[in-house]
Amino acid sequence: MSDDLIKWRDENLNSISPSFCAAKWYNASIFLGSGYTGSCHLPLPHPIDVSEISYNPSGLHNTDHKKRMRKMMLEGKKPAECGYCWKVEGIGRDNVSDRINKSIIYKAEDIKKIQDMNWADDVNLKTLEISFDRQCNFACSYCNAGYSTTWSYDIAKNGPYQNFIAEGGGGGAYQTDGAWSTAYGKHLDDNPYVEAFFEWWPELSKTLQELRITGGECTVSQNFWRFIDIITEKNEYMDMRFAVNSNLGSSPKALERLIEVTKTLPVREFDLFTSNESFGLHAEYLRDGMDYQVWRSNLVNFIENAKFRNVTIMMTISNLCLFSITEFMDDMLELKQKYGNNRPYLDLNILRWPAYMSPVTLPNDLKDEVHSKLSAWYDLHKDSKYLEAGEKASIKRLIDYLEVVQTGHVSTTHDKSALFHDFKSFYSQYDARRNKNIVNTFPEIADWYESIELNKTYEVIKLVEQSGITFAETGVYREND
Repeated sequence: MSDDLIKWRDENLNSISPSFCAAKWYNASIFLGSGYTGSCHLPLPHPIDVSEISYNPSGLHNTDHKKRMRKMMLEGKKPAECGYCWKVEGIGRDNVSDRINKSIIYKAEDIKKIQDMNWADDVNLKTLEISFDRQCNFACSYCNAGYSTTWSYDIAKNGPYQNFIAEGGGGGAYQTDGAWSTAYGKHLDDNPYVEAFFEWWPELSKTLQELRITGGECTVSQNFWRFIDIITEKNEYMDMRFAVNSNLGSSPKALERLIEVTKTLPVREFDLFTSNESFGLHAEYLRDGMDYQVWRSNLVNFIENAKFRNVTIMMTISNLCLFSITEFMDDMLELKQKYGNNRPYLDLNILRWPAYMSPVTLPNDLKDEVHSKLSAWYDLHKDSKYLEAGEKASIKRLIDYLEVVQTGHVSTTHDKSALFHDFKSFYSQYDARRNKNIVNTFPEIADWYESIELNKTYEVIKLVEQSGITFAETGVYREND
């Protein structure tokens, strides 16, 4: 299982350098609405130079920042932005980090070619995840207004979330309406990043082995359907895999249209990626807008009626999802037994940010409980023929992570009490805005949650807000005022 992957790593990646990852050259996530990009979904995205793409559209991917990271990797240095992989590898126990998963999809000879390149060379992509806009019908707890219009409506209606004290903990993302992500408006017209993408497309489409469209939520985005219409009407066969990210929670009409697209799109094969990681009411709490039974029914509808290669469940592993993750995997195993191993395939990604939602941000007794429960589940199913090697490796990685890792990846504070404070501060406001109740939904955390004391300055602020007195009159400082 993981032994083969570790051997592959040593032969194909570590033979170039101990910090090498082919994703820095061949893979990208590009957000056309905001003009940001990343080499994968793990480092935070960085801005694209809008002046460069006017004469070099491949600058959507080949940014100066990425080139500096490539240079570091070829020299054996570890970019800090790739800390997720370094932390996983630091656990030891031959854990499979994502630099393996992100590189093994490429041919060994293509990886070796990188050794002969200059680190400053422009490179055409082989795999691309692209977002046209942030239109989304969900407002998942770990998401934010920069990636969901429903989140943006929350901030516009109720104001920014307040009272975060952990330095670098991620609370700042909930204090903005995300307008930065639609600097050029909601539509494709007059967006220089979109123009550069379509200029690059004829060349790029010849080298891509996979194009993946994300959002927001694709099926509620007019821009997504415009792109589908463009390539369908052109009707030129493209030797690539075409993939779509969907929360499977939009209208029945949109789902049926997506199913039809899988049968008519002129591509080699089609993949669907959807998201969930907890069961029933837990999922509906964490993924605001989801109805678990509707999601599952739509998943089955797609599996039974669409033309596709794989359906992958992207599992974002936060602390709260751990309380029903095994029940969720049991449910997905039922589908695997009926429809096949990759229908669905489970892809576990450990949440790094915001830090107060990290799976390691739990008191030790609760972390030990969920660790024991997950370990017992894995021992029961590790020999199951319905779980692929990659799935087993990622579950084992999470088990080891919960046991060994003490702090998350992004926060600059190691003070768990500050993270506990921000956890309660966020979810108390989330509950009020979304008509939810965390203690009723997760009774396992009730004693710990209720024991957390919130910053008293914030309590003064709330009283002032309720009184209608202006902050200038009180002299109370509020973040962002």
